[in-house]
Amino acid sequence: MSISNLWADFVSWWEGSSFGAAIDADAKAALAELESIGKEQAEQAGLTIAEAALQGLATGGAAGAFAAGVAAAPAALKQAETNISNSTINTLVSSVVNQITAQQAKTA
Repeated sequence: MSISNLWADFVSWWEGSSFGAAIDADAKAALAELESIGKEQAEQAGLTIAEAALQGLATGGAAGAFAAGVAAAPAALKQAETNISNSTINTLVSSVVNQITAQQAKTA
């Protein structure tokens, strides 16, 4: 079986499954929430979350970074005068932590 056939089978399964539909719906909701934030406010919130994640990384590894980022996110996003769901916060913080750890791996 070729890679293209495997991909087509996966896409077909994803589009026809409740799992795929739920992930797609969450992604669309998160994107809509994040698009509601102004650029400057989003940048400031992102920097605040990244700063907290870096501090958490220093003491607790990736798990500490995620916990610190999630803890900092509500206050950072409140400053942006927006209400973001926990699901979107978790996704955003995961992305920040993934980028931090990927950058660390490149420099190691």
